[in-house]
Amino acid sequence: MTSAWLLQSHYHQQLIQHKKNSLHERNLIKQQYLHSMESQTNLQLQSLAEKVGQLQAQGIKLNSLGERLIEKLNFPKDEFEFELNQSIEENVEQNTEADNSANNLDESAIAVPSKLTILNKSVSQLANQYEKSQNLLQQLEITLNNLHLIDELFISGRPVPNEGSWISSPFGTRSDPFTGRLRRHKGVDIAGYTGMPINATAAGVITTSEARTGYGFLVEINHGSGLKTRYAHASSIVVSVGDVVEKGQQIAVMGTTGRSTGPHVHYEVIKDGRQINPIYYIQRLPS
Repeated sequence: MTSAWLLQSHYHQQLIQHKKNSLHERNLIKQQYLHSMESQTNLQLQSLAEKVGQLQAQGIKLNSLGERLIEKLNFPKDEFEFELNQSIEENVEQNTEADNSANNLDESAIAVPSKLTILNKSVSQLANQYEKSQNLLQQLEITLNNLHLIDELFISGRPVPNEGSWISSPFGTRSDPFTGRLRRHKGVDIAGYTGMPINATAAGVITTSEARTGYGFLVEINHGSGLKTRYAHASSIVVSVGDVVEKGQQIAVMGTTGRSTGPHVHYEVIKDGRQINPIYYIQRLPS
């Protein structure tokens, strides 16, 4: 009985030792696995933080561009307010240090989950910032397009280059060059040389492109808001009815067709169906 008890006790101790060794080996394997996972996660976090930081830096540049445009164009800043946040890396480090100090825990135990949580929060903040910046830039683009459209529709300047041209006959009553009688002149004659380009003084749609008695080759542009411009006595026309033209685009070539005594363009501005003095539009500066 004593021998049996001693034998049983011996094997029982060996079994306990075997279990301890097995548990120790499992703990070592588990620690090695956790250490490997922690190293891989740290590398992934570092790579992600760097990429997000680069995106955030690009966002700051984009916001700075928007702010410079707003300042240059003198737009109201309260309607186009861009945010410049601190970098992602600084945000992660500062918040991680704050959490470590507050909890007084081992850094290796909380660094990875803490950084991951803060990084996710920073990514969310960055996404919100980008969405806001995108909306602001879209509003800015719409505003710029509207201003460009207003500028394009703003009638101003001569329909021909200033160099080599001059006003040969003003708007109003004058002596008719053919009959010598007083006659109402419903436009301004701007003389130049045959072949000089005739350009649109504002953007619009071509509504007339034809040869007409008295006018010779005539182009008429509808600019909207009840405003039209006419360009007469051209030697040829380079646009057709329905064409959309930009401000400054060539529409015809100067000539002396129709009731004309020399190469010039007869230029009219029509408001609500009535010819008005074009000199105001010729002399005013672009918007």
